[in-house]
Amino acid sequence: MLADKEFAQFSQLYWFTVEFGLCKQNGTVKAYGAGLLSSYGELVYALSNEPEYKPFNPEETAVQPYQDQTYQPVYFVSESFEDAKIKMRRYSAAIKRPFAVRYDPFTCSVEVLDQPSKIQNALSQMREDLKTLHGALEKLGSS
Repeated sequence: MLADKEFAQFSQLYWFTVEFGLCKQNGTVKAYGAGLLSSYGELVYALSNEPEYKPFNPEETAVQPYQDQTYQPVYFVSESFEDAKIKMRRYSAAIKRPFAVRYDPFTCSVEVLDQPSKIQNALSQMREDLKTLHGALEKLGSS
């Protein structure tokens, strides 16, 4: 999958988010990336005035070169986790692919919707869920 340019760029976001991500909390830059939290030296460096901070922008982050032998010269800072999530969803929705994905909270897995039968099954499950929710709402309204 890394041979596909768009997927390779998308996976690079992992480096600057899950591994070396920074996010603002109450106006203060905080580290949340596992690579930062597991490296005291890089954590201190990342929160100093030495590296360059850029606002988290998936289009730019996806093509930013990264260092795996030394500290990062650039870190991307999200305004909030919610802001990062919205930007990531918008970016990933723009990636051209012949399928869609759906998170199944019952199995804690991602289902690839690449066949009409899978989509029909997902819709049937949603209809049943909606019936259950509608019934619960009716019971609350009648009491």
